[in-house]
Amino acid sequence: MNSWLLRGKKFGLEVVNDDSPPSSLDRKKRMTREANTQNRRVLVIDDNQAIHQDFRKILQAKSENEGFDQARAALFGDSPLSEALERFDLDCADQGQAAFFMVQLARNEGRPYAVAFVDMRMPPGWDGLETIEHLWEVDAELQVVICSAFTDHSWEDIVRRLGHDDRLLILQKPFSSIEVSQVATSLTRKWNLARQAKENLEAAEAASLAKSQFLSNMSHEIRTPMNGILGMSELLLQTPLNDKQRRFAETVHRSGTALLDILNDILDYSQIESGTLDLRHTPFDLRQVVEDSVKRFSIPVASKGLELTSVLPDSLSARYEGDPARIGQIVTNFIGNAVKFTEHGKIVVQVTLVEESGGHTTLRLEVKDTGIGIAPDTQARLFKPFTQADGSTTRKYSGTGLGLAIVKRLAEMMGGAAGVESKVGQGSNFWCTIQLKTSVGVSYEKPSRLLSM
Repeated sequence: MNSWLLRGKKFGLEVVNDDSPPSSLDRKKRMTREANTQNRRVLVIDDNQAIHQDFRKILQAKSENEGFDQARAALFGDSPLSEALERFDLDCADQGQAAFFMVQLARNEGRPYAVAFVDMRMPPGWDGLETIEHLWEVDAELQVVICSAFTDHSWEDIVRRLGHDDRLLILQKPFSSIEVSQVATSLTRKWNLARQAKENLEAAEAASLAKSQFLSNMSHEIRTPMNGILGMSELLLQTPLNDKQRRFAETVHRSGTALLDILNDILDYSQIESGTLDLRHTPFDLRQVVEDSVKRFSIPVASKGLELTSVLPDSLSARYEGDPARIGQIVTNFIGNAVKFTEHGKIVVQVTLVEESGGHTTLRLEVKDTGIGIAPDTQARLFKPFTQADGSTTRKYSGTGLGLAIVKRLAEMMGGAAGVESKVGQGSNFWCTIQLKTSVGVSYEKPSRLLSM
């Protein structure tokens, strides 16, 4: 017994030990409540009325002690124990056409059948196979049991028409009541588990969509005043200021820019998650996109004494269609990570032509650095949202951990993939592949092949 129970008895308190196992009556009550929430609707389709009565005797059998259970329930106020037995809500039809309308009506009313037992020979109407085909047209979740001693269809014909389907079982006549009861119990439970899994999935998807919409809305709402802060700080920096005032204004502007970058990442990721991010398809100069991305890092690269170089192939011409802003976002993210995690050495941005066919070109974008490198067990997690190498990395270098997750999703949206190759202490190579449409009849001025900083 727990020590607090002993102390309770010592002071004369009445103590109830809730750790005791539940009684059999409690278990039966719980089973009864669970059974009442389950779909136990069964439809029997057979042209023989005697078969209908046999199924009723099997699937709607009453407990031998039902009278005693009801008397006890009236006396003590408990639910009859017979409700915990395997009993079903049973309907019958003598033709496939009638069963079709029953299943359709039940589905429309939100009271679908879980299982249908179908005879194969039911003249003069549909046979069993035709009946099943029609039933699945109006209720794809219905579990079906073929019941027949003789059939006009071979197993190969059944498979050809209905397929290898886990909704279908065959029960050969004559069968025992135990077989029917077990099959009905198993398939109704299967139906209920599948429905529960579907509802849980729909609830999770709805929650994820609501989260993404919330993040998107909040990012928009915060970005508006943040753009005002950045705009006013830029105007402030253009006015006469003493050194202390200018240092304060520059800090405000720099911090606001960092916050805006975080908000943009959150907005992009929420749009990707909710499926609302659309890619543009416009002619653009890939060389210019890469070189503009490189130029953005001229100041941080110079302050750290790094060498930043871009290498573009001679065969790369300005004749592609795609989303230049998103491609620039990918390259900028890769370069930003390289600059952040490289203390000395160089960074190389490289574009490689992988394949050209059918009016489309596959390109590989790479950013190689001589930074701290990444352990093998950490590399697989880098492209997951809100993930960095480790907690200390987040504190030392800051960041949301969304950048690479966004890169991966953007690359996939462009028909490619993303990855990393790295060794601890030797540097990293972040890469992605993208597919671009070849743009005919568009020419741009080609910049030089090699750009260094």
